Amino acid sequence: MSYEDLNVPAASQLQNAPAAPEYVDTTQLPPAEMLPGSLLPLLETRDAAYERWVDHQGEYSLLLSDGWEKSYETRDMVAAAEAVVNGQDPLKIPSELAEARDLRPRVIGAARALARDVIAKDRALAAAFKRQVRDLVPDAGQGLKEAAEAYQEAERAFHAARSRFGAAANYRRFLFKWAGVERPDFNLGGMPLRGDGLNVIAAPGSMEIREVIDSFKDVGMTDVFGEEGTPDTTPTLVTVRNTKTGMELQLSPDQARAVVGSSNNSLDLVILDDSDADAS
Repeated sequence: MSYEDLNVPAASQLQNAPAAPEYVDTTQLPPAEMLPGSLLPLLETRDAAYERWVDHQGEYSLLLSDGWEKSYETRDMVAAAEAVVNGQDPLKIPSELAEARDLRPRVIGAARALARDVIAKDRALAAAFKRQVRDLVPDAGQGLKEAAEAYQEAERAFHAARSRFGAAANYRRFLFKWAGVERPDFNLGGMPLRGDGLNVIAAPGSMEIREVIDSFKDVGMTDVFGEEGTPDTTPTLVTVRNTKTGMELQLSPDQARAVVGSSNNSLDLVILDDSDADAS
């Protein structure tokens, strides 16, 4: 069957039209609630046309595919083989390939018309939106201003919360040290620091909080939030003295053993109170 055999007014258009598009693109505009009311009918009309095209593509996807003929030919061969097995005449069963050949020109014609309809309605919507862009600027600008102010307020609240966390963490670390033998000066501060007093590596936020809390546990703080009533305990320090100069230094037992027992110890260092350093 040729296009000339189609006794329809669109025959000439179909003959010269390109192949049915596999995809019809539409202009992505803001959601309906952000558009002027005058554009909504055009939006609904465009969307309805697009849905019709999508439904048609889905219903006739195989017939519109490049390998349609081979697919229907294979179906006919399978059906013929099954007919022979069932004792039927394979030449008397309906041919899906013949039906597909009969339907395909009309399916393609409809697909092209539906695609053109979507494109036309989309262009009309885009043109109407273009004409109203200038009128939308004041509301968009006001929305931007309000969003910027809210963002700045949230940033200020974030920095305030971080400073509060830093001060609380520093106070908790201060108490932990005083529970042991150290006597650091009180410095509230607002910069979050680790349990060992070093800077936090993680970026500000939840990861920073986790690193600080975990570092408190790493230095031996067993009841970080003071919820269990367990008193803080820190390792007892021992005194290491240079026997030549008399200079003394307080270290943890592990650090004292490492320094005094090192092969590089040329400073005549000794542990004055080695009861803890010798403990296993």
